[in-house]
Amino acid sequence: MERRYRLRLINPRSPLTTIALPGVIQKMTFSRRGLFMPLNLAICAAVAPDHWEPEIIDENILDDLHVPSAEGVDAVGIGAMTAQAKRAYELADAYRALGVPVILGGIHPSVLTDEALQHADFVCRGDAESTLGPALEAVEAWREGPGAPADSSALPPQDRKGGDRPQSPRVFDWRNYGEQPIATPRKDLLNPKDYLVFNPIQTTRGCPHRCTFCSTPAVFGNRFRQRDIGAIVEEMRRARDEQGSRFFIFSDDNVAGSPRWALDLFEAIRPLGVRWASQCDVLIGRDPRLLRAMKDSGCMGVIIGLESPKGATLREAGKRHARAEEYALRIQQIQAAGISIWGSFIFGFDTDDWRDCMGAVRFSQRVGLSMSLYTILTPYPGTELFNRYEADGRILTRDWEKYNGASVVYRPQRMTEDQLRHAQQAAFSEFYSLPSTIRRLKAFPLKPKSWLANLAIHRGMAYYYSSHNRPMPRFADNL
Repeated sequence: MERRYRLRLINPRSPLTTIALPGVIQKMTFSRRGLFMPLNLAICAAVAPDHWEPEIIDENILDDLHVPSAEGVDAVGIGAMTAQAKRAYELADAYRALGVPVILGGIHPSVLTDEALQHADFVCRGDAESTLGPALEAVEAWREGPGAPADSSALPPQDRKGGDRPQSPRVFDWRNYGEQPIATPRKDLLNPKDYLVFNPIQTTRGCPHRCTFCSTPAVFGNRFRQRDIGAIVEEMRRARDEQGSRFFIFSDDNVAGSPRWALDLFEAIRPLGVRWASQCDVLIGRDPRLLRAMKDSGCMGVIIGLESPKGATLREAGKRHARAEEYALRIQQIQAAGISIWGSFIFGFDTDDWRDCMGAVRFSQRVGLSMSLYTILTPYPGTELFNRYEADGRILTRDWEKYNGASVVYRPQRMTEDQLRHAQQAAFSEFYSLPSTIRRLKAFPLKPKSWLANLAIHRGMAYYYSSHNRPMPRFADNL
């Protein structure tokens, strides 16, 4: 009889969920414990071999952090973005001290593999579909090998020896294995009531562009892959029929990165009668046929990485596909198709000072963006930006928890660190103020979801600043 193993998958606590206090998240998500379910771990659970029984622990919905008992656990898998790396390493060290082998994966271990190997027995670089199976085979070989107890996890902690730690091979790189299809995630291992967004759908992986600040090319290069359309439709149909889901987030870097394939996808999901949102680039504004297909299939809004309305900043960011002088026209074309735009901007490039940050907010308001995100430039490891700043001695810290889009981890060129932080705070405060929301969204045509989201964000910010006895920040404070 084939032996069965137990795999514990952990999503480490992320500073992204605690920057503004857990109470703010609770108010913004109407008492949900988390924003997004950990899709990465649900995919890992789906591709684990049949004789491995997976479970998922999401620290971002827990009240207290601790290392759960290792009893009955044969391996631990931890996925980590850069902001999660510190906590991921703490967990990995704790489980290894208990004699449990640890696999680290995700974007940060994929880029800084040598660093991750200091805390893990195995590292998966890139796709879990290609790498997790071989990594678990290595765990089995180690557990069944000489000097390793058959069930060391059942022993008291002080008696766990676990034999010698595994040596080579310890790194499983997706490029060394045959490319596998994007998997359908195991969402049955999570509670939908814990999350504001419980049904993210991954349709593509990678991005055809090479922006200097983006970590996707560091792992995947320019490879842009599409999932089987039939599998996407089936996952959405089951979520609709079994859970009553009528709204989906396509969790992609660029859902329309291949317009021809995207047309086929949108045509296939149109009969489902659902609504969806995703992320793509501003180039969709040039393609009326694509916009019609998106709207007809249920697209309500798209997140677009605009970064800046300033041409010099776009060139510095490596956004060769985008032209600042065309932004207003492309945005108008997308909005005319009945699709809302959630703009994403980045503050702190070398071409910018705090007035340029203010200009980005004024642009957002002028073109009537439904929502906007303003992040502080973060030079993530593995990116062209990080390599350049490190060579110039401008990286201020390797405290990975601060690589969160709200902290300044490098030395800005045309403003102080305090000015950059204040610019971000003022941007959110002014964009989501009630007068700004009224001017942007107007009363007709009614956009109930956009109104709800704007009011929720304003409510969360008002709670945060009032709890700190601070006024809402303004750009005028810098004058």
